[in-house]
Amino acid sequence: MSDNGQFDAATRAAMVCDRVATVELLRHGAVREVERRVVRGQLDTGLSDVGMGEQAALVERMAAAPVARLVSSDLPRCAGMAVELGGRLGIEVEFVPALREQSLGVWEGRTWQELQVADAARTRDYWRDFVHTEPPGGESFLAMTQRVQGWFDAEYAALLDRTTVFVTHVGPIRALVCRALGIDVAQSLRLAPATGSRTRLLCSEAGTVLEVFGERPG
Repeated sequence: MSDNGQFDAATRAAMVCDRVATVELLRHGAVREVERRVVRGQLDTGLSDVGMGEQAALVERMAAAPVARLVSSDLPRCAGMAVELGGRLGIEVEFVPALREQSLGVWEGRTWQELQVADAARTRDYWRDFVHTEPPGGESFLAMTQRVQGWFDAEYAALLDRTTVFVTHVGPIRALVCRALGIDVAQSLRLAPATGSRTRLLCSEAGTVLEVFGERPG
């Protein structure tokens, strides 16, 4: 594989179809008060000073990439990075609600410690089966996965032969990597891309290569 993230000529010649979609998955920077273990979901409380630094470093790293398309979750903690990167690249950002983080409903804004007392039974149910359990007023991890993967599948033909940057959250990144590599989503919490990091997928008819995972600029 070449340095620009494309399959080399010999590999392409051996492939049934040599069309490749290069997908860069960027995770937003660290949020404020992360040490309190606040349930975030789709709630936005802004990036911490560390998170802003992570965002700046990742934008600087990606500003020189050969990007043809830039799509982003419309939640503020992703939108800020997307707008900054789009300005550097000279590309208009496409805001996609389907790339939002999992909705955790009425739990959002409370700490897990609080919920273990105030909503103990449903909290236990969630951690016993986070894939299928819906937080009150929210959506299950499976529902989020289907939302993200459904949008990706609908857009797949338009992703071929170009590099597309996704600015999104850890949940959608886990969902897309699991789908690409054939991993059961029940194992998705084993995937932990860092805040302010990039993950690169090379997708083709022959399968998907996970070329970079959770890499921070440095």
